[in-house]
Amino acid sequence: MNKIVIIGGGGHAKVLIDIFNMSGQYEIMGILDTQRETGLSILNIPVLGNDDLLEGLYKKGIKNACIAIGSINDNSKRKMLYKRVKQIGFSIPFLTHPQAIISRNARISEGVQVMAGVVIHAESLIEENTIINTGSIVEHDCYISRHVHICPGVVISGGCKINEGAFIGAGSTIIQGIKIGKNVTVGAGSVVIRDVADGSKVMGVPAK
Repeated sequence: MNKIVIIGGGGHAKVLIDIFNMSGQYEIMGILDTQRETGLSILNIPVLGNDDLLEGLYKKGIKNACIAIGSINDNSKRKMLYKRVKQIGFSIPFLTHPQAIISRNARISEGVQVMAGVVIHAESLIEENTIINTGSIVEHDCYISRHVHICPGVVISGGCKINEGAFIGAGSTIIQGIKIGKNVTVGAGSVVIRDVADGSKVMGVPAK
């Protein structure tokens, strides 16, 4: 098995550890977390220390990393870590839960994390370091850019475009053909029926 280090030791990390254990493709060497005590065990995986260990671990032959930090409204920390890890030289694998359904005609990029119950349909593109969280649906011909978080239970209808850094809250629905701008926040449970400009925060039914 390939060796991998996990960055982040919170709830999102626990979900990813489950995916690793089910896939059997990687041996988790440990967790790096700035807020967890060194030596602590999370689902039987030891906390090795903080992010300062990354360069040393890479030199010791651990060439894969997983960014296990979720996001609430702000994806900037995930983006920063992704860039740092790539600069060191790590590979960041695409991870998918075995109970997700992904079309053979969809395209999934490095560092994307697809959770249980997700459905991604034909001709959709998911770019780097994006989370498609539990039970979400990405219909045909969608484009989801880098560093996006699609929260649990979201429905993205066909032909939508979700730009970099967007945060789509749990249970939201985006109707067909909508464009969501960069760094947009869509509140939980919203229904988006018109395009949303860069940097906006919208919520409600319909979202505004």
